[in-house]
Amino acid sequence: MKKEFALFVLAGLLAMAMGFAACSSDEDETLPPEDNGAGDVVDSIVSDCVVDSVELWSSRDGNKIYGMMYRYAGGSQQVPAVILSHSSSLTHAAMSGYALAIAKMGYAAYCFDFCGGSDQSLSDGKTDDMTVFTEVEDLRAVVATVRSQPYVNPSRIYLLGSSQGGLVSALLADECPEDFAGMVLFYPAFNIPEMVKMFSSWGNWGDWGNLGDFGNFGGMMSMSEGYINSIKNFDVWSHIGKFDKPVCIIHGTKDIIVPISNSERAVSLYPSATLHKIEGANHGFNAANLGSMGSMMGTAADYDSIVVPIVEEFLTAN
Repeated sequence: MKKEFALFVLAGLLAMAMGFAACSSDEDETLPPEDNGAGDVVDSIVSDCVVDSVELWSSRDGNKIYGMMYRYAGGSQQVPAVILSHSSSLTHAAMSGYALAIAKMGYAAYCFDFCGGSDQSLSDGKTDDMTVFTEVEDLRAVVATVRSQPYVNPSRIYLLGSSQGGLVSALLADECPEDFAGMVLFYPAFNIPEMVKMFSSWGNWGDWGNLGDFGNFGGMMSMSEGYINSIKNFDVWSHIGKFDKPVCIIHGTKDIIVPISNSERAVSLYPSATLHKIEGANHGFNAANLGSMGSMMGTAADYDSIVVPIVEEFLTAN
C-alpha cells in the first residue's frame, strides 16, 4: 500500500483546530524542449515595456528541468538575475507574474519547475521521488545554468522562494553564501520537519495511506514516505542563518500553514535580514500562490501591490 501524507492540508486543518531550494554543478547545461520549439521567443507586453520570455532548460542527475527566463527586451549589457522557486505542489506558473514584474525592473528573472514538484510539472521526475533535498539539487543546477547565460552578471544573482521553495533557497544560500548577492523569502516553510513529526505521531504510516481523496485534497499533492523520512529529523534552524548577505522575508500575519513566528525566529538568525509583515495575508499573496487552502478559507485577496514594491526596493538597495 502506498503510504502518503497530505502535509500542508493537514497543517492548515490543525492550525484551524488550535485557533489558528549555488555551488558549481558538473551537470548544468541548456537543453532544448523536445516538442515546444526550441529557441522560440514570445514577446510579452508589460505596461509600456517589452519583456522577452524564452524556455531555458537545465539538468540534474539525468532529469531535465524546465524553466522560463524573462528579461527586458533590447538590453545588451549584463544584468543581475533573480531565480524564483515555487511552493510545494505548484509550478513555475505560480511565480511567472513575479518574474515578469522583476524583469520589468531591469533584471533577468527565471522561474522553473522542480523535478517531481507536482503532477503538472514540465520537468522530469516522479512526485514520489521529490524531497526538499532533491529540490536543493534542482536549484543548484538551475543556478549554474542561469549564471552561464551571457546576459547575466554572475556576481549579482539573487534567490527568491515561496514556502517550500523558500526553505530550499535558504538551505542552498547557507551552503554557498558566496554565490548569491541576496535573498527574498515569501512565507518560508521552516516548520516542515515540525509538521511532519507532529502528524506522524498521530498514527503509523499505513493510516495516512488510507486517506483516499483527502490525501490529495483540493489538488494538493500528498507527500511520499521517502519525503517524510528525509526531513522529519532534520534541524532546519542549524542549517540557516549563516548567509551573511541581505535577506528580505515577507510573511502574512494570518498564515495558517507557516505561522509568522517562524520568520520572526529566522530573521533573528541572519546577520542582515528584515521581516516585512503583510497584515491579513494568508499562505500566499495572490490567487496563483494561495492554492486551494487559501481559496477555501475565503482569503484569496491579492497583496502584490504591497509585496512587489518591497521586492523592488530590496533589489534596488542591494
